[in-house]
Amino acid sequence: MMKKMKIATILRKDEGLSLAEILVSVGLTGLLALGCTQLALASFTSASYTEAIAMKSVDSGNANRMVTTDMESASGFLVPSKSGALPATSQCTTSSSNSVRPLVTLAYANGNMVGYEVRTNADSGSLWRIACPTAGNPTGTEQLVRKNLPIATSTHWDEAVLCATYPAGGSLTSARCDEDSMLTSLVTNPGIVFTIPASNPAVKASTSVQIIIAARTLA
Repeated sequence: MMKKMKIATILRKDEGLSLAEILVSVGLTGLLALGCTQLALASFTSASYTEAIAMKSVDSGNANRMVTTDMESASGFLVPSKSGALPATSQCTTSSSNSVRPLVTLAYANGNMVGYEVRTNADSGSLWRIACPTAGNPTGTEQLVRKNLPIATSTHWDEAVLCATYPAGGSLTSARCDEDSMLTSLVTNPGIVFTIPASNPAVKASTSVQIIIAARTLA
């Protein structure tokens, strides 16, 4: 009987949480939720930035691989003048308009050509690799190499492709190529220095200038 009375007394005294305790609990829960939200937003932002950097690294690697592979077996190459006044059969490009700027054409012994050009789209440039199974006729798949670059009319592209020489026992030297001419001599023009400018400043995940050195190795 005594035990039952004690329990009843304890239950009557159990008045629950006070208003102050409830307010403190709600406040702490809100702070915890705010912290979790900020952490999640920071994680999403970091993931987005990391993805952008990763994509640019992939593009950068692709550009280096393609240019060096294409140049390795080229029988000759042509660097067009800025005016783009050459006839279509002399280079591999989709256009010579202000929105497209041919950078270099690589020719092969079997008559095939490969061209690299920069295109402007929505105030941003992109570097494309063009396949020409027959001289001057761009057909087949056009492959995007890199994006978010300076536009086609930008002066950053004026010396994007320079002729390179590798003297025995000396250091690499480069100079402007003889434009609008197919350069076939392995002795005089064994390779190129292809400079891809830095990303458009409007792009947050910008990258620095990329320099690709490519040589021909024909016997």
